[in-house]
Amino acid sequence: MFAEVAVARVSRQTDKIYHYRIPEELVSQVQVGSQVLVPFGRSKVSGYVVGLLAESSYPQIKNIIALTSAQPFFSAQQIALAKWVAEYYGSFFISALRLVMPPGTKKLERRTSNIERRKQDKEIPTSNIKIQNKSQLQNPKSQIKLTEDQQKALGQIVSAIDKQQVEKFLLYGITGSGKTEVYIQAIDYILGRGRCAIVLVPEIGLTPQLVQRFGERFGEIIAVLHSALTIKQRNLAWERIAAGEAKIVLGTRSAIFAPVKDLGLIVIDEEYEVTYKSEKNPRYHTREVALKLAELNKAVVVMGSATPAVETYYKAEKGEYQKLVLPKRIDERPLPPVEVVDMREEKDRILSRILREELKEVLSRGEQAILFINRRGFFTFVICQECGMGLTCPQCSVSLSFHAGDHQLHCNGCGYTSTTPVICPRCQSAAIRYLGAGTQRIEKEVAQVFPAARILRYDRDSVSQRAVPAGRQGMHAQFFATFAEGKADVLIGTQMVTKGLDVANVTLVGVVAVDTALNLPDFRAAEHTFQMITQVAGRAGRHHLPGKVIIQTYAPQHYAIQAAAKHDYESFYQQEIKYRQELDYPPFSRLIGLIINAKSEEKAAKFSEEISHFLKRRLASQVFGPAPAAIAKLRGEFRYRLLLKGPDTVKMYRAVSDTLDKMVIPREVRLAVDVDPMNML
Repeated sequence: MFAEVAVARVSRQTDKIYHYRIPEELVSQVQVGSQVLVPFGRSKVSGYVVGLLAESSYPQIKNIIALTSAQPFFSAQQIALAKWVAEYYGSFFISALRLVMPPGTKKLERRTSNIERRKQDKEIPTSNIKIQNKSQLQNPKSQIKLTEDQQKALGQIVSAIDKQQVEKFLLYGITGSGKTEVYIQAIDYILGRGRCAIVLVPEIGLTPQLVQRFGERFGEIIAVLHSALTIKQRNLAWERIAAGEAKIVLGTRSAIFAPVKDLGLIVIDEEYEVTYKSEKNPRYHTREVALKLAELNKAVVVMGSATPAVETYYKAEKGEYQKLVLPKRIDERPLPPVEVVDMREEKDRILSRILREELKEVLSRGEQAILFINRRGFFTFVICQECGMGLTCPQCSVSLSFHAGDHQLHCNGCGYTSTTPVICPRCQSAAIRYLGAGTQRIEKEVAQVFPAARILRYDRDSVSQRAVPAGRQGMHAQFFATFAEGKADVLIGTQMVTKGLDVANVTLVGVVAVDTALNLPDFRAAEHTFQMITQVAGRAGRHHLPGKVIIQTYAPQHYAIQAAAKHDYESFYQQEIKYRQELDYPPFSRLIGLIINAKSEEKAAKFSEEISHFLKRRLASQVFGPAPAAIAKLRGEFRYRLLLKGPDTVKMYRAVSDTLDKMVIPREVRLAVDVDPMNML
């Protein structure tokens, strides 16, 4: 008997399947998914059994040394998913396979190999998690009565579940239209059919209310998976899922790889969010993985959002996805009116006169307000008025921002800090000026104008300054609870305040500045700006009190801002899709990004030119670049980019793969291949 083994070595040379003979004493124990110790060259390494063979044509096959897992780490179906991820996203197979393994497996590999080398323990290590049998299937509490539109959407989802065929739905509903209740009742139905569900959210720490709501309805049959949990907590959840105790998995993007048995439904809430795209190898997109997983399980996928990704909406319009629409808020509450303020007429004010007046009215009525600005810090950049030099991070090509808490300059790219300069390092002038506004400066401004207001600043700086027993997730929940319970009048924050907040007393949302996001060198800049405004605007007037939204901008006529002011996704989409078609960007083409990093700018540029030369011989006009990345230096490394744009991802990736097989990548150069990139910086 022979085993097909993927060794735990990440390299182009070892990215293949190896054959090993299974010793007679292990034949009955080794399974697909088993972790084993195998001889590899002159060393011994961990590996994973991905197939079993009666015969092998390879000569001189070595024996497996030991079985090092009591239970298999993954199933045949999960292997199929990992193979697809590796092939589509161009990652090493072992890297993709680790996605479907229990948390902490990589550390266990090193520990197992070290133990064997030191001959300290010859026994098979048992799982470090004991399966808990306390959880029992609970009936959800009485269901909320659905609106006519909700019932229609649910009916179509239920019909697809009954057919036990792969179906893809876009649940397009305005903010406050009740998408979550549709999810819940669809899950209730799938549980009644004896099947399980995965519910994905952009970031679990920002959506504690959703976790609480699901917990109240379904109790202990939920397992939560996200990065804020400890390895032990994630392992416990993983074991419960694998044992079939947890019927619902709720988590961030990695939860899509959970070992769910008899999966029938996948829900992707706010499917447009860029956090669903991994920025580390394998650079997968959760939405695409979910669609593949649904195909393997004959499951239904529901993608929900008030501001779906342009590519997703295009597919729904073309009939690739079924579009379900929730056009009204619950109880037909109106969307808040939006006023756009032209900041060119406000001189140097941070808060416009109109926003100040509205904020004064809200506070006098004892109501609450949210102020959104997508920049942390007090001043967002520092320049010398004499020579014009801007102070940037020495490790990154990113402007340093001044933080009032420690009176230091911070890099939001790598975390570098320095003291504030007295004179310009270039011309020795004392004409140092601090410009721009971040969350800290807005906080100070509001405190000066409204000294009696209770202000809560909610950004990564304020979260990191607090320590609570529940960890990072507990910090987020603590902020939400403080504001929801009315212990603060004004919430000031970055993108963290655009999602998950459903507070009845919020009647004013102020978007302090949107122009930074609008002017990023990214073809999705307008889309991201529209989504950001629409989502944060949806926090106002969600219950019995009417709301209002004020958008401050230097580009009041931009179509993304005009459409957001009218809560009009359709008009935004029609304008955006024209630009995409004219410029041949997704959904009219496919993209592959190549990011070349090196400590030496010369070496990064040289290798970029070399790989570009080879690719252009294969793909000609489909290759753009190379050029320095928009963020040309990050964490001490220079960055260059190549972009491949064409109709066929497979053809483009094959050209990349063939080119890399023939090239020698210098040791000091790092290359990342990003299929369907979301980050163009």
